[in-house]
Amino acid sequence: MVIDTADQKKMLFLVLSLFLFLVAAFIATSPPILTLKVFAGLTILVLSFLSVEIALYILIFSMLLSPEIVVASTPVREVTLRLEDLLIPIIGVGWLARMAIYKELGLIMKTPLNRPIMYYMVASLLSTLLGMITGRVGLAGPLFVLKYLEFFLVYFMVVNHVNRPEQVKRFVGAMILVAVLISLYAISQIPTGERVSAPFEGEQGEPNTLGGYLVLMISLGIGLLLHLEGPRARTLLVFSILLFFIPFLFTLSRSSWMALGAMYLFYMVKGRGRLLFLLAALVTVPLLPFILPQEVRQRYEETVTQRPEDPLEQVKIGDYYFDLSTSERLRTWGRVLRDWAKRPLFGYGVTGYGFVDGQYFRTLVESGLIGLLSLIYLLLKVMGNLWRELSSLKNPFHQGLVMGCLAGVIALLAHAIGANTFIIVRIMEPLWFLLGLAMVVPWIEETVEG
Repeated sequence: MVIDTADQKKMLFLVLSLFLFLVAAFIATSPPILTLKVFAGLTILVLSFLSVEIALYILIFSMLLSPEIVVASTPVREVTLRLEDLLIPIIGVGWLARMAIYKELGLIMKTPLNRPIMYYMVASLLSTLLGMITGRVGLAGPLFVLKYLEFFLVYFMVVNHVNRPEQVKRFVGAMILVAVLISLYAISQIPTGERVSAPFEGEQGEPNTLGGYLVLMISLGIGLLLHLEGPRARTLLVFSILLFFIPFLFTLSRSSWMALGAMYLFYMVKGRGRLLFLLAALVTVPLLPFILPQEVRQRYEETVTQRPEDPLEQVKIGDYYFDLSTSERLRTWGRVLRDWAKRPLFGYGVTGYGFVDGQYFRTLVESGLIGLLSLIYLLLKVMGNLWRELSSLKNPFHQGLVMGCLAGVIALLAHAIGANTFIIVRIMEPLWFLLGLAMVVPWIEETVEG
């Protein structure tokens, strides 16, 4: 049977009329706020179908600028819902719809990280399922594993969409712009005397999270600064790095300061201008007690010259007393090692153990030796691929991006000693977005620029 053009137009008119009728009925019978939310979701879905790039820009701004809603809680942590938790599935549906129509887009681009990511996700899921079977893990466990999956969905969306050098520059520029906005917001909190934090972090705030995010962006900025030569770009980068550094200090996050030290050591050994980094350290470090703000100096002195405040609660090594928070962390790590020995391979499952502040110990007790080894393998593959790219890339912007990503990962490895860095949404989503860009630039140089 052949359907002529007139019949097609009639069918399209009927379908469109039915759709508009349903929309009108929904608007008439629904609260205004629900209508706005559904309309926003449909708008993003349509934009994702028409242009994944626009959807990714929306995602970049939502990473640090979206509020959190607590949807469930466990005795030791809360399950929160964020704007990007809704954006990522919506963008994914639009992305899949485009691939269904345009077959040449393919499903998932093959990258060196696909297999390590799969190993890590399987280990996290398997340990959690075993925890549910034993009754130690509730519904919150799978929800947290889905959160981990979101990080990697961001990565795959980037590597499957970005295929031109100008896209890489625009996305990096957008991420730096967001970091500038976050820094300005954090700087506005300094006069209050409280530790600064990112927007929508609750009453207590999460200075450690902001510190981890800012050290990642400082690493990126320095990497680009070392490779770009245009005066305008270099001026903007210097301004941005200095702007990031101000609230970074006032997070008073010792894990973040340690991460900055690890990043600086990397640039002093590997980066361009290594001698300049060395001289800057030799000149600046002795002056720190005189040039640091009082709050920062006090936090530093409390850390390195700790005196007994509550000797029964503080851990002591020799004549040195660790502060109360570090002492509690050290005792928790001791309990983790003791309890991990009871379930060495797969651990207790995600959310199946009490709160542990320290990524490596937390992964060990929740996902066991299998989970920790899979995480270490993934991070080693990330660093190994970034290192190899540095010697093969020719585009200065791409070199700076990859250098900044590598320095950022090294910084976060140090940050993760005292924080759950590699499962924190506001750090991992920007990181995996940047890693997605870093993984596609060799292909871009080979097929587009070459």
